[in-house]
Amino acid sequence: MLYSLLSSHMSDTVITMIGALAACLITFILYRHPAGFLPKDHGKVVTDPDGNIIPINTKSKGKITGAGFIFVTVFLLVSFLFLPITVERVLYIILCFAMMFTGFLDDSAKAPWGELIKGILDLFLAAAGSIIFVCFNGTNVTFFGNEFKINAIIYVLLGIALIWGSINVTNCSDGVDGLCGGVSVVELIALFLLFEGYGSMGIILAAVLLAYLYYNWFPSKLLMGDAGSRTIGFFIALLAMKSGHPFVFVPLSLVFLVDGGLGLLKLALMRTIHLNLFGKIRFPLHDELRKNRGWKVPKISTFFIICEVIMAIITWLIVK
Repeated sequence: MLYSLLSSHMSDTVITMIGALAACLITFILYRHPAGFLPKDHGKVVTDPDGNIIPINTKSKGKITGAGFIFVTVFLLVSFLFLPITVERVLYIILCFAMMFTGFLDDSAKAPWGELIKGILDLFLAAAGSIIFVCFNGTNVTFFGNEFKINAIIYVLLGIALIWGSINVTNCSDGVDGLCGGVSVVELIALFLLFEGYGSMGIILAAVLLAYLYYNWFPSKLLMGDAGSRTIGFFIALLAMKSGHPFVFVPLSLVFLVDGGLGLLKLALMRTIHLNLFGKIRFPLHDELRKNRGWKVPKISTFFIICEVIMAIITWLIVK
């Protein structure tokens, strides 16, 4: 591919940056006139304790959604063209496309898929990603400078939990303009600066997200949908595993874990042991800030992005 033609004339880093710039420009151009097959957001509803259906996020109704189909496709194609091709990378590209496409089908459906269907699909792709990783990389991990080996079966199970969790907390955080995309850009750049290897794919994903953010910042013109958010979560987890320091996922994804993850924890506790651990606090946390605290959307997104920058610096100090 293009990488084999360029590698004899320039370094891998320069090739990656050229690919990232190309990906950003292509995505920006494609979003100027979005493809007609992209679906429109139908709005979301929730059911209150009395069984009444209440519409939420009504301002997003009618906007183009599923826009993740565009930036993920560009990201994968540019990665294939501008980065060294290995069997492992090709398999990850296929899995990322599968994650994007299943999310896009959900975005396009007249009636959203149920939690069970999406959960099973996420679990299947998470298992595939974890097994492929172990087959190509082994199970050595580094924690606070100490390297140790984990049993392969245990690593696969932990990897599944990490990927599945990352998919869902990232998806839950995609609720206000600019938040998910902005935080993801910071996290991907941090992973690129901290670790070599598959961080190169991460910087290309960050580049297409920058183009997407031009259209998604408040007031947004389009939304990434499950096609984008689930793929981002899937890939960030793979990058954390690929770094050899999978535990960096916790500090680097702490914004997503607090914003979306605590909501999943609250829901799980209420459904299993009927414990309302967080009282009247709304989740995802950005809903609490927007609806109960009166924060404007740009303030919310900027706040979470700044928090992510701080966590990236803290992670750098821990790892380095």
